[in-house]
Amino acid sequence: MPPKLEVDSVRYRIGERQLLTDVYLNCATGEIVGLLGRNGCGKSTLLQIIFGTRHTDNKHICIDGNVYSAPYKVPGQLAYLPQHDFLPKDTKLDKIVNLYLTDPAKRVALKQHERVQPHLAKHAHELSKGEHRYFSLLLLLQLNVKFLLLDEPFSGIEPLYIGQIQELLQAHLSSKGFIITDHQYQSVLEISHRIILLADGICHPIAHPEELVQWGYMPAGLLS
Repeated sequence: MPPKLEVDSVRYRIGERQLLTDVYLNCATGEIVGLLGRNGCGKSTLLQIIFGTRHTDNKHICIDGNVYSAPYKVPGQLAYLPQHDFLPKDTKLDKIVNLYLTDPAKRVALKQHERVQPHLAKHAHELSKGEHRYFSLLLLLQLNVKFLLLDEPFSGIEPLYIGQIQELLQAHLSSKGFIITDHQYQSVLEISHRIILLADGICHPIAHPEELVQWGYMPAGLLS
């Protein structure tokens, strides 16, 4: 059986609003799970709870049968790509690779990557949005983890980089599982093996894109 991430009984309240209500979802290595939902429905909050950087008393995060309160503190489990740029903006890419990767072989391989090598002398803030997201994801993929949580990997970037990021994820499916949330839902639908819609605080499995129309998440005219 491939490694499996299971998320269960997640509840999260903001003031008087119950944002998440007994959320359940799962992901195995070798698959991409697309997490869709309207603005403010709690997608980013859920990813942060799974990662362990947002606290809630109500959650059950299990990886390979082991329960973790903060998976990010345990080596080899999870990595997280946040919406915001997390790389030190005034640091050159060459140094960033050295800071994030301890394995010399992985450092060399990443620096020799055809889409990284031309930018090694640049500071992170000098990259385009697409270049930044691609490099950030490529960096995280070098980590020895089973699962990656990706928050808005496609938003605000050039179409060329959307395709390149999709290819990058597919190339690492043999060893990793992915949960992706993004408002560029077409890009998520194209690459995901399963789709989950977060609505009314609950995760709803989506078997066919038409169900997203029925839920009022997307207009019928966009289905082809």
